[in-house]
Amino acid sequence: MDFAFDHVHFVCRDVAGMAGYFERVFGAERFLSNPDMKGSPVVGLRLAGVNLLIRGLRPGEAADVRAPALVEGLDHLGLLVQDMEAAAAWLKGRGAKFTVEPQATGMKGRKIAFIEGPEKIRIELVEPIPKG
Repeated sequence: MDFAFDHVHFVCRDVAGMAGYFERVFGAERFLSNPDMKGSPVVGLRLAGVNLLIRGLRPGEAADVRAPALVEGLDHLGLLVQDMEAAAAWLKGRGAKFTVEPQATGMKGRKIAFIEGPEKIRIELVEPIPKG
């Protein structure tokens, strides 16, 4: 059995804000925009070869009040960058809010950083392990 990665799906309160953030800050490309898919707006974006599906809360749904405290389930979206310092400067210039500045504290000493996206989603930047 072969598997291939298809998408990451976010459910949020502000679909336009979430989608706009990924378009503005990371240069994601929109491939889908439906104002009413099964009762909520949906936007599809392509970022780094990955499909991000973003949908709003549907009538009768409520955000999980426990979500900020959960330590299971989706924790963050990880993006690989080749030059952490250049990527951080570029992203800051586009309005990204860093919660953890670039630092060499990742696995095997690689540089990582964290950004807070809309609705407090976490986005990790990861630089490849240094050679040598």
